[in-house]
Amino acid sequence: EDSTKSISLKNFMAGFITGTTGKKGLMTVEQAAQIAQAKMMAIKAKNMEKEYGPNKVAGEKFLAANKKKPGVVTLPSGVQYKVIKEGNGPMPKDTSMVKVNYEGKTIDGKVFDSSFKRGQAVDLRANQVIKGWTDALVHMPAGSVWEVYIPQQLAYGEREQGQIKPFSVLIFKIELISVGGK
Repeated sequence: EDSTKSISLKNFMAGFITGTTGKKGLMTVEQAAQIAQAKMMAIKAKNMEKEYGPNKVAGEKFLAANKKKPGVVTLPSGVQYKVIKEGNGPMPKDTSMVKVNYEGKTIDGKVFDSSFKRGQAVDLRANQVIKGWTDALVHMPAGSVWEVYIPQQLAYGEREQGQIKPFSVLIFKIELISVGGK
């Protein structure tokens, strides 16, 4: 609720007088700041849910339908994948360096990033990406190409990231070229 519309004049004046006369108030400044922070976060969460809640619902429906498709495997975390090409190389640990090509898109098919289009594979540590990527990579043998479906909470969740709206399920085509290196 908007506190500027519901503030008690009596309480405001009591707090103002206490603060200006140096008397001890009902709570410390730190306690008041914590309460204010918690209220602001609750208001933000409510507004985010109102504006972007449909993304969450659409993503949940997509994943529920997708897991029933032939060849789609669901990991315990909720990450889903479909093998396009099965490799026979080593599987990375979450701390391994990997070389990958990838294309990321939203469930409506909008591509937001692609190393394939840039023509340049990327070297990265398997645990320095979104959680859904890490979960998929540690199950992928090198040489594999998978289509990976990442629930919003294992992607960017409530954060907006470039063209990616909050609560978006993401789809990645990932080619794990090699494990090790840098």
